[in-house]
Amino acid sequence: MSDLQDFLMDSFEDAEVIERKVSLGGKEKVMKFKPITAAKGDEIRKSCRKTSFHKGQKIVESDQDAFVAKLITETTVFPDFKSQELQQSWGVLGAENLLNAMKAKMKDGEYATLSNIVSEINGYNKTMDDLVEEAKN
Repeated sequence: MSDLQDFLMDSFEDAEVIERKVSLGGKEKVMKFKPITAAKGDEIRKSCRKTSFHKGQKIVESDQDAFVAKLITETTVFPDFKSQELQQSWGVLGAENLLNAMKAKMKDGEYATLSNIVSEINGYNKTMDDLVEEAKN
């Protein structure tokens, strides 16, 4: 049985950096990732929403591609997509613009793999069975 101590601030651990080998642009590279917090995830989701009104009805649309791009740039520790030097080398300004420039040189499957790695690191790819198993341990 759990007790209140499990929920005190000191009992929460900071996420660790995770290193993965990723094929990008036809070459294997080592990248480093760190999961984002739920609060940061909310912030990203909100920034990717567009609200409009049609015949008095509120319509909220989410841009999934923009969400994935922001998730990748926020989760990736190395290379740092916010690096001015890296952006300059690609002739762009901004983390998402850098990712898009790199994406233009990647195979489609490479970008999909990168997206899947970032989703997994942030806990989005866990099934209910995985979560139950984690809870047991």
